[in-house]
Amino acid sequence: MDEQPLPSVPSVIPSPDLPQPSLPPSKEAFDSTQAPPVVLVKTAVVPDAVAGEAGSLAPFGTRIVAALIDALVAVGLQIVVAQILPHFASHISWLVGFGYLVTRDSLPFLNGQSVGKKAMKLRVVTLEGKSLIGNWEPALIRNAVLAIPFFAFIEWIVLLTREDKPERGRRLGDEWAKTQVILAPEAPSAAPPA
Repeated sequence: MDEQPLPSVPSVIPSPDLPQPSLPPSKEAFDSTQAPPVVLVKTAVVPDAVAGEAGSLAPFGTRIVAALIDALVAVGLQIVVAQILPHFASHISWLVGFGYLVTRDSLPFLNGQSVGKKAMKLRVVTLEGKSLIGNWEPALIRNAVLAIPFFAFIEWIVLLTREDKPERGRRLGDEWAKTQVILAPEAPSAAPPA
């Protein structure tokens, strides 16, 4: 039976009342089979600038992405209608695409969200917080102005310049229609079957 040598005991025992400095272990304290010591670093959690609570104003970048998606949907509708009705479709296909862009926030079969807003989890509501489902007037007012040439560019500039002002997140169309774009609340999940 081999006897193991006892570990050496320090000759001076520190007083328990006094705080003792902790020194990092020396290299000699670890052999090659042990893992090196882990150093823990505290970090602050910074919330994502895009994420927000449901009902808060929609961020600028999210609105732009939703608008681009809606523009692609309108172009897609124009192409489909032009393929279905080839002879006089040029006029009708433009009307279908324009009709989608103007009424996109009030369409009942889309639950009051355009395809782009649904994808980006946004919703247009009145200043009182009411949905625009079937409420055609505010949708027409806020979106018809975008049919004016270069007005979408002006609206983009207005949104950018209002980022740090009280009317933040409201373009001119929103102001005239008395609407705002908010982060959509999550749809309530269905209760599991009993």
